[in-house]
Amino acid sequence: MPITRNRSAQHKVYIPESARENQYLIAKFELTDQLLEKYASTIVKSDEQPYAEFYEALSADLFEIAESLGLETCYLVANDKFIRVRYSPEKIISQTEQQILFLYNPSYHFGQKAYYDGAKRADKIKILFLTNEDNIRKKSAFFHERVKTAISQYSEKLGLEKDTVRVCDHQHLTYDLFAKEKGDTGTQAHKLRAISDRFSADGITVSDKAEAQTYAIADLPITRRIRNLLEIDKSSEEPYTPLYELISKSLVKSAEQNGLDNCVIIANDLIPVVRSKKDESVSANGELQLLNFTPDEHMIGFAKKWEGDQLVDKVQFVFVASHQNMTSYGYGKFLNQIQQTMRSVSNQLGYKHDEELMPIRFHQHIGFSI
Repeated sequence: MPITRNRSAQHKVYIPESARENQYLIAKFELTDQLLEKYASTIVKSDEQPYAEFYEALSADLFEIAESLGLETCYLVANDKFIRVRYSPEKIISQTEQQILFLYNPSYHFGQKAYYDGAKRADKIKILFLTNEDNIRKKSAFFHERVKTAISQYSEKLGLEKDTVRVCDHQHLTYDLFAKEKGDTGTQAHKLRAISDRFSADGITVSDKAEAQTYAIADLPITRRIRNLLEIDKSSEEPYTPLYELISKSLVKSAEQNGLDNCVIIANDLIPVVRSKKDESVSANGELQLLNFTPDEHMIGFAKKWEGDQLVDKVQFVFVASHQNMTSYGYGKFLNQIQQTMRSVSNQLGYKHDEELMPIRFHQHIGFSI
């Protein structure tokens, strides 16, 4: 086999045929006094919900534009909650104090609706566009362009100033690392090119000012078998710390053996939120675990965030890529290293591959302003 082919093969990652693809775009902008003035006739300060009609008017204008561009699933969120999107065979939209969660199947679930608290003036208006394409990853550039057009038209209709709307394109691949052992013998190969490179191949250009973020999250469910790896001393103030330390040591050892030198280990039932920031930090904010990184700098180290007095449903491992992790082919090598690391962890913990799950979600995001 030629050397070039060998090198190319090293940068491909093989994932189960059953891996789920997803794509969605979120646009957000501040709710300014100028925008309120534009829709002043819809705001009745004496009402119990003075802003309800205003939010409905905003959403009506949005949905009209979405319809004209063939965008079937679009939501307006005006309650300052963090938006999460996940696959589900059943359509469910649920809310907590800090989050609004959209569970859906891109093939079957559609909708247009506004979510807001009519009694309050939101800090920001957020718009969520969910894809309903087949071959989501293959058609991601074209969905991106349609949504970008919709946002531009909506921004113009609202009279928003240039570069005041922040847009983020989120793309995921989700699968069970041990799907093959459970009978899913089909595979698909990916080089995991950067979004800008994939879009360029389809003739669509991403702004030079766009910021990219790439990371993967692996989940290790805390089953009864995992709990019983150690005898838990429930009289201790932090009875579960030894279990989390055991798992953490296994992860660090495996990661280093596979050429990975950073990971955030989370065992506190918080939702990890990875963001591009100049100042790196790991901090909790209510229901969310905020992870701030800059792709321009390669983070080295293993951060550990757990509550030793709590038994969590799962331990989460967050691997954040820097520019050093992207080869000329893409991020295939990076995900290969993660898969090898998690297989090693599973072997050390006596995993039953044909029974126990280890979900991996590979994230690629780009953010830019319109």
